[in-house]
Amino acid sequence: MQTNHKNLPGPDTILRKEMPNGMTVLVRENPYSRTVVLNASMPCGSYLDPADKTGLADFTAACLTSGTKSHNFLEISELLESAGASLNIGCGPRAFTFTGSCLSEDLPMLLGLLREVIDEPDFPADHLELHRNRMLSSYELHLHDPESMVNERFDWLLFGNTAYGRSDYSTIEEINSITRDDLLNFHRRYVGPKGVILTISGGLPAEVMMEECEKQLGTWQKQQEDINTASYFPQPSAPDHEISEHIEIPEKSETALILGTTGPSRTNPDYIPAVLGNSILGEFGMMGRIGSVVREDNGLAYYASSSITALTYGGCWTIEAGVNPANTEKAIQLIQQELKRFTSQKVSTQELDDVKSYYLGSIPLSLESNSGTAAVMFSMENYRLGLDYLIRLPDLVKRITEEDILETARRWLDPDRLIRITAGTTG
Repeated sequence: MQTNHKNLPGPDTILRKEMPNGMTVLVRENPYSRTVVLNASMPCGSYLDPADKTGLADFTAACLTSGTKSHNFLEISELLESAGASLNIGCGPRAFTFTGSCLSEDLPMLLGLLREVIDEPDFPADHLELHRNRMLSSYELHLHDPESMVNERFDWLLFGNTAYGRSDYSTIEEINSITRDDLLNFHRRYVGPKGVILTISGGLPAEVMMEECEKQLGTWQKQQEDINTASYFPQPSAPDHEISEHIEIPEKSETALILGTTGPSRTNPDYIPAVLGNSILGEFGMMGRIGSVVREDNGLAYYASSSITALTYGGCWTIEAGVNPANTEKAIQLIQQELKRFTSQKVSTQELDDVKSYYLGSIPLSLESNSGTAAVMFSMENYRLGLDYLIRLPDLVKRITEEDILETARRWLDPDRLIRITAGTTG
């Protein structure tokens, strides 16, 4: 498959700048668009939650748009709606995340509002209580959701008491203990420009977009605590024996199942062969080999697939399925048989050619939108892949052989040493 490098984000089309306040900004012009999209992160995620206040970072992120010293919640909403713009803020283990979009001429407004909500939040009491009620409802739903429960337990058993292993869901006691002072203190200590990555793709000249970023965000100065982020994310170890647990949830007609172990990080040399191999195992077509044998051939699952979660520090390789409780053990047996085949025999040349073609063909498709381009630029910067990564990627993919897939599978997947969690109602 031939790729036109001129159409790919790269050193010749991405303008990158490290600002004196610690922000890194990447912009790329899309002359065929009348809109702009931004994608950003700030390294103050849930890993900074105090031990007795799980959810504080998420609480803080969710309330940033509730009101500022200059605009209340309704005024912020009206400002965005009147321009047909959006601004969304989330929180993960490593970072606050920001996404936004607007017409090209409204970029100064969107960047100015972004600066305002992250620098001058007011955390009004009424919105704190609204979000508290949402968190309480989310926690109750989580306790009765088999898929959510197996993922939570799997993360804990694999990653332990680390940011990746701790639950995303606060307990009722923790939710009720979070105060406005807690949010103000978290914001004062951790929220600031240092370490922020911001990417923008849209219908303005790159120089104009960069100048606007410098004007709105480059002047932002704030003292932040120095954090050794890597120390919060120790490399996980694969289990040395099978671990099997069941979580009983009454009155459920479907059992959620997850089997898995550690996987390569995003920068590990095994990442690309693992992704290609996983596509054959449980993604390509109707959920790969696993979907074919478990769902299509035997009708034992509502869904059955595998996935690679490649993180900055480590990762995991998992197989997930939703089955009738009566079919659980049979589905597990078939999955393990496929894993043993995958780790003992080379994939076929046709299988590998098919997933390579699919993988490379998806790259230009992902870049057809400003949001896709901004997200790809963000990944290149976040994982330090280099501005020429997309240009080098086709050759990296084409070099992968059937032997590479098998060796990678053997390094990471041991069918007899997996974490196995089920959740639902036993017969």
